[in-house]
Amino acid sequence: MVATAGVAAADVSLSGSAEMGVVGGTGMNTQFHTDIDVTFTLSGTTDNGLTFGAAVDLDEAENIGGGGQAEGDPVGDGAGDHDGFAVFISGNFGTVTMGDTDGGFDWGMAEVPTGSGSIADDETGHLGYSGNGGLDGTYDGQILRYDHSIGGLGFAVSIELDDTNGLGNDDVIGLGLRYSVANINLGLGYQSTTVANVGREIFGLSVGTTVADIALGLNYSSQSRDNWAADQNHIGIGASYSMDAITIGVNYGQMSNVGGVNGADQSGWGLSAGYDLGGGASIVMGYGNSSPVAGMDTNTWSLGVSMGF
Repeated sequence: MVATAGVAAADVSLSGSAEMGVVGGTGMNTQFHTDIDVTFTLSGTTDNGLTFGAAVDLDEAENIGGGGQAEGDPVGDGAGDHDGFAVFISGNFGTVTMGDTDGGFDWGMAEVPTGSGSIADDETGHLGYSGNGGLDGTYDGQILRYDHSIGGLGFAVSIELDDTNGLGNDDVIGLGLRYSVANINLGLGYQSTTVANVGREIFGLSVGTTVADIALGLNYSSQSRDNWAADQNHIGIGASYSMDAITIGVNYGQMSNVGGVNGADQSGWGLSAGYDLGGGASIVMGYGNSSPVAGMDTNTWSLGVSMGF
């Protein structure tokens, strides 16, 4: 490829977002909220038609070298670095991506619709929501994924290497499948690994469609570990509706047997609403309510302006 591919075209683009408003909720004082994010996207095309590029999310890249909880890992033992950048090369053969990107499970699965979004992500921050992170971030969060689509069918395979040299550890292997027919989008995902001689597996299914301008989504996943007494299961449902400048969304989810403990259940629901002001600016509000395994329900809320550039 190096011997035959010269750069025929290249492009560097800059995009970003900003937020301002107020946030509050259980156990916190009402306070101001501001946030800004900048993303650099670099792309090019070789003489023989290959495309290549990279994206850097500066908001995420500040965490380079630091650990964090893996998305979708309620037990909190994921160690993803979340570097905020990924590099890809693509052609008729498909696309190869390496870096902070989705593994096969997350690639195949679709999140439920949530509406306009909010400045504090209240509608997705409750205990019943799953971003379908699966086992991504079990190690350093650096993932190699190959994906390819033909018509309405797409598939992906991924690997996250065990870079710890830990005894009894295996790489994280992921598989994903997407299929679209008529007005229905199906997704399947699977991942497995072994950590300290304890096997881990997760599989999931997502279904989405649109009926009378209402986007509907359902996803289900089940995670198991050799040392758990029960499988940890999640089910989520969501709907989003847009009319002129107004978008509203609601979602609900439940996690059963959290951490493999029989009967340890948590749930939550979220709501978001937005009014499009035009030019990339919107007034948005969000609300999230969580019912933990033990204790009283908690809630969060926010109101503000989101801006896209």
